[in-house]
Amino acid sequence: MTHATSASSPSVLTSFVRWLRLKNYQYEVTFALYMLTPTEKFIFNSLVISLLTLLITAAYVYLPNHVASIYGHLVYYLTADVSMIQDYIPSANSVLKGAASSSTGGNLNVVYDTVKAPVATALHEL
Repeated sequence: MTHATSASSPSVLTSFVRWLRLKNYQYEVTFALYMLTPTEKFIFNSLVISLLTLLITAAYVYLPNHVASIYGHLVYYLTADVSMIQDYIPSANSVLKGAASSSTGGNLNVVYDTVKAPVATALHEL
């Protein structure tokens, strides 16, 4: 007499759905969303998603340049090599040129032309 006791494990899809429901339950209990009306939940979740989207976008756009800038400063502090920092940190001249050539155009060209000569003389004095 053999016992055919095959422990039927839940499918991967069932396990994943159960995990999602658990995470949703934890989210609602943590932030007390279960007490809100559906409209209030929608507003709260919209704000959370908007803030997360802005945070992820800002990290994607600005973080690589910021890390490169920190790395350039770190290399400079450790080696005292000024040429290394210039590879990682854009000069004021290039930043102003880039801003002047953008769609905002006209006003920034005036700023660039006004600042170009004093910056050049200050850099030559270093």
